Amino acid sequence: MPIVLCLCLSLSVQEPPDRWFAEDKAKHFVTSFAATTIAAGGARMLGMDARDAAYAGAGTAAGLGLWKEIRDARLPAGTASTKDLVWDGAGIAAGTAVMLQVR
Repeated sequence: MPIVLCLCLSLSVQEPPDRWFAEDKAKHFVTSFAATTIAAGGARMLGMDARDAAYAGAGTAAGLGLWKEIRDARLPAGTASTKDLVWDGAGIAAGTAVMLQVR
C-alpha cells in the first residue's frame, strides 16, 4: 500500500508541455520584434546609420532574450526553453529585416 501512495504522489503535478505553437511563443516573437525595432530606433536617434542601428537593435533584443531564459532557469521551478529562444530569434530576424528597410 505505501508503494501505491508514493507512486500516486509522484505523479501529481507536472509542468505543461513546452509546445512550439502557444500563446507564450507569440509573446516571445512580438516582444523580441518590438525590442529590436525600439532599440534600433533609439540607435538611429543617437546618429547610427540604418544598417548599424538594425544590428544594434538585434543585439539588444538577443541579450534580453538570453537574460530572460537564464533568469527562468534560475527560478525554483523554472526551466529555460530552447523553443522560446527560437521564437525570440524569429522576432529578432523579422524586426531586423524591417529596420534594414528603413532609411
